[in-house]
Amino acid sequence: MRIAIISDIHGNREALQSVLDFLDHQNVDRILCLGDVVGYGPEPAWCLTKIMECCEVVVAGNHEHAVLGLLDLDYFNPVARHATHWTRNALTEDHMKILRSWPLTHIEDEFTLVHGSLDQPDLFDYVQTSWEAHLSFQQLKTPVAFIGHSHVPVTFLLSDVVDYSTEERVVLQPGQQAIVNVGSVGQPRDGNPDSSVVIYEPDNALIERFRVPYDIPTVQDKILKSGLPEFLADRLPEGR
Repeated sequence: MRIAIISDIHGNREALQSVLDFLDHQNVDRILCLGDVVGYGPEPAWCLTKIMECCEVVVAGNHEHAVLGLLDLDYFNPVARHATHWTRNALTEDHMKILRSWPLTHIEDEFTLVHGSLDQPDLFDYVQTSWEAHLSFQQLKTPVAFIGHSHVPVTFLLSDVVDYSTEERVVLQPGQQAIVNVGSVGQPRDGNPDSSVVIYEPDNALIERFRVPYDIPTVQDKILKSGLPEFLADRLPEGR
């Protein structure tokens, strides 16, 4: 079994299509999504439709909750607030019904999915430090949790202590648990502008991350023409 996990598409059609084209050649059995399909990018409706076509499970991100009015926009910076209002106007009520249907967490025998932290997932806290990972490990009942939200790929590992790895390929040892931030498809922030996607093989305890380039200038042009903040276009080639 090969399971692809993607997150934080953020209305970036070109990035999402490039990742899906890549996965077409990876013999994956399932594609799962960790939310923030919308927000920031110029094509939220297209991305939402595509995700519903290809993903077996989707959990909600903070941008979905913001668009739905379930999250106080004071949580966001001015650029994110602007993008949230823009995104609301770009979606129909049918789109909103889809967003409302997404749970905050999804649990199967081999893994757990959540956008932010397993510790109070409705607060969309970040997991960026060993202490924050520790709080989520306390709630983790499966071998692996896959998260997004920070747009920075990293794997936290729990044995006697919480450790972390930025390696692209991680093999879990017997009894070891992991919290895997899969990075972002549509707006990477780790200095690498290429989209990030993870493939998980439960039978082999293998977690592998891949980077996929996409047509950034086309997305930048769409962002500028849409009326979204220029900053959202400028950040893409920097991976910030």
